[in-house]
Amino acid sequence: MERAVDVRLGRFEPTLEALRERPLPAWDRRRHFSAEPERTRAYIFVLDTVNFCFWGARGGYWRLAEGLRDAFNGDSRLWEPAVLEALAPAQLRVHVGDLPLLPERAAALRELGALARDQGSFDGLVQPTAAGQARFLADRLASFRDVAGYGGLEVPFLKRAQITAADLNGAGVAGFPDLDSLTCFADYKLPQALRHLGAIEYSDRLARRVDDWRELEPGEPAEVEIRSATVVAVERLRSALAESGRELRSFEVDWMLWDLALGLYPVRPHHRVRTVFY
Repeated sequence: MERAVDVRLGRFEPTLEALRERPLPAWDRRRHFSAEPERTRAYIFVLDTVNFCFWGARGGYWRLAEGLRDAFNGDSRLWEPAVLEALAPAQLRVHVGDLPLLPERAAALRELGALARDQGSFDGLVQPTAAGQARFLADRLASFRDVAGYGGLEVPFLKRAQITAADLNGAGVAGFPDLDSLTCFADYKLPQALRHLGAIEYSDRLARRVDDWRELEPGEPAEVEIRSATVVAVERLRSALAESGRELRSFEVDWMLWDLALGLYPVRPHHRVRTVFY
């Protein structure tokens, strides 16, 4: 964060206080699809392939998760690679409603379907480790290749690639020995909560852009700084919680912050970026 211009780390104590006794959210088997392992794995790959850009849409993530749950409980056949390979935006809309970037979501699912066919099934996409799972998806699917540039450096966030590994584990359909290798999933809601609690701070010019609901460009320096600060802040929070006796993995701190962010009111806007990466 030493090179950052528009984002800096702030005070962590208010966030620590908010997290110290907060329960760790469990994987929600009611709102997600949960059945036999093979179809559940397919559901998670489909879900996290289109798990991005919910601002401006009613219902957000849960509308997507529940819409796909119902589709997997019905006769959609979205668990079949060939069906995904031919998926059109209008067909996807039937299941998830009018979410932003529907053409991009359908394209990402067509790409996923082709990869699942090449691997023989969705089970063929599962890797032995969480880090390997994230790398595999980022290497093989363009919509998972969430790597930004900043001052000549490559900054790999891999938000959706990492969350897929965590979700496979959360649903109990994959067991990874290295879950502590995952970082948080740098998105919109985490920096909103961290800023609200003072753990990250914006320059005046960035604060005006965010608070005025002006979109940032994907990969512009300020956007990369927001996401980078989010990752660094979560790591520091994880370390501080461990020192106080609460051992958590980074993605578990993420889940707690995301759940906390949903209940903040009043709260300043989150930053807005039109992207397939988060």
